[in-house]
Amino acid sequence: MIKKRLIFLFLIGLSACCQGDIIDNLDNTSFLNPALNSSVTANGNGTVSMTKTATGDSIVNWRGSSYYIKVRNYNDRVEVTPSASIASGQYSLWILYFDSAKQFLGEFQWVSQRNDISIQILKSVTTLAAQNNITNAEYYYIRIRLHGDSGSGFIFDKIHVKQGPGYWKPTALTQAAPRTVFVHEMTSFRTPGYSGYWDGWDYGYTKDEEEYYHYPWILDGNGKPDIASVYYPSVGCYDMKDPCLVEYHCQIMKMAGIGGVIFDLGFYSMDMDNVNMITNYLNIMAQYGLKAVICFEDKYHWKWDPSATTRTIAVARTYSDMNNWLALFQNSGIQYYVTGTRPLFLMFSYEENPDDNPDRGPYCLSPTEITTWLNTFSPENKPVMLRQWFKDPEHVGVINGQYDWPQLFSDVPPEWDPPYKGYCDMADNNDEMYNDRDMGQYWFKNNLADFYMSGVWPGFDDLEIWGWSTVPHLMPRYDGQLYDATWDWAIDNNLPVVQVATWNDWFEGTIIEPSVEFGNLYIEKTFTKAAQFNNLPSSPMPNFNVPIWIYKIRDITDHPYVTSELDAACEFIKQGQYEPAEEIVSYWTNFFDIDSVTYWTGDGSLPAYLPGDYSHDNKINFKDLVYIGQCWQNGCGIRDLAVIADNWLDE
Repeated sequence: MIKKRLIFLFLIGLSACCQGDIIDNLDNTSFLNPALNSSVTANGNGTVSMTKTATGDSIVNWRGSSYYIKVRNYNDRVEVTPSASIASGQYSLWILYFDSAKQFLGEFQWVSQRNDISIQILKSVTTLAAQNNITNAEYYYIRIRLHGDSGSGFIFDKIHVKQGPGYWKPTALTQAAPRTVFVHEMTSFRTPGYSGYWDGWDYGYTKDEEEYYHYPWILDGNGKPDIASVYYPSVGCYDMKDPCLVEYHCQIMKMAGIGGVIFDLGFYSMDMDNVNMITNYLNIMAQYGLKAVICFEDKYHWKWDPSATTRTIAVARTYSDMNNWLALFQNSGIQYYVTGTRPLFLMFSYEENPDDNPDRGPYCLSPTEITTWLNTFSPENKPVMLRQWFKDPEHVGVINGQYDWPQLFSDVPPEWDPPYKGYCDMADNNDEMYNDRDMGQYWFKNNLADFYMSGVWPGFDDLEIWGWSTVPHLMPRYDGQLYDATWDWAIDNNLPVVQVATWNDWFEGTIIEPSVEFGNLYIEKTFTKAAQFNNLPSSPMPNFNVPIWIYKIRDITDHPYVTSELDAACEFIKQGQYEPAEEIVSYWTNFFDIDSVTYWTGDGSLPAYLPGDYSHDNKINFKDLVYIGQCWQNGCGIRDLAVIADNWLDE
């Protein structure tokens, strides 16, 4: 853990990331300095001979003096290619570190004395520094020590510094895939005001074999609803069947530079309500130029379909769901394709084997069962399939690769235990991302996988629902620094697709959607980072309150003139003209006094805004009826009259 924290401290001080390689094919000796008891000679064949000229210490420096190499990021890497020994000579390899003023910090060995002619690889210049308590290195160079008698030495073929991870082996799929940022979206949120019932917001958890639920209609002392999340949406508890909500989501996404949505899906035929919701979503997404991808959770017919009494039944119904979802997405015209004809298809799998019915096997499709489904497609139409865990050798030749996903561990610091029993800090997260990248590059290099999707996330906190197990988990957000760090990894990867995990998993607290606690912070960060990923300007930044205002104004009025004005603003957003949209919406925002994105009052919060609370006094009562009358006099109709009347009569 000490090493990880040192790496974290080191990361904080690094300069802006950039991709680039420094390759010296050793056609000449321009960057080599025979600093002590040594000589260097270009051999004319792309190699250099380094020879000891005296007994004792003998060194050759590469890119020393004014040629120092700038430390770029966590995964700067060095590769040195030796070719042959001279007179039984040997070598060892070292890194010399310097601070921002190019003051010497230390010299450390990374390859011991040897005559090995295989490529010598230092996976992370940063890690070597941190392991030796160097946290402020800004520059370095490479030192080659020669060992043996005078006249001995070694021939070297190439020295290669890979700044950042610009060394994923290209594949046909990564080269064909359109560059896109996706957000992972949950689909279960419903409210009585639109669907006639609560769903999602009222989920609970199990503690000591007892069920605990949330009651969104009950407010605490500050007026905060009791929902299944540690955070609260800027627009309040919403219903994903509401087209106004869908358009609000699409507007924020488009303005932030997000290119599409990865929907978390399960049942098809057994949940037509969700099918209809997704159909509506796809139709509105098309208007905003957004693409769509399926993330299919293959556990459903094992966990929540009691009539699937055998594995054969569960697998057959799972195939049917997968086929139906894919057909719906492809027919919508906005399915994302890795190539022109091969759709991206994600699996989120739980490899749990229940005790209650072991004959049905694990809660997921086996590699053989996945192969059976994929073989129903022609090669040119076969889905490009990724899983959150790619297993070697089980999935080699079956699926295409893996996507990044946040990981949590059982080692919880005392200050967080209780209540948390799972945890991941910044250093652990960086280590996991490094390991995933290293493994992914190994798969690519050895032709075991040919597609990989980078992932970014802001943190994790499922205290209100215990989503992963029977205990709560935490990955702190570090005031947005963790989100920035994961984005830096994704940008450095330079792979074509990034998934934000997540847009709206309020249950597990991984949201970037506007919230009471963070406002538009994570949307603004997404705009900046997505622009960097797509090599686009990161200014001017749009006003992300505009979609929030549109949603709230639509909630309180359906007057034809106001509606037509908002529709015009929406058309501007579809066209990417955000300033004219803001100009229109700002007038009505001021007219209706939409000045808050909070839904309860508390320390540091703004005045409350509850559905029907048009006077903003945290109550729905006679005062709101008066407000309605005033608005009618101004020619603007107000909805929710029945809601206000019911609450007034209850009082």
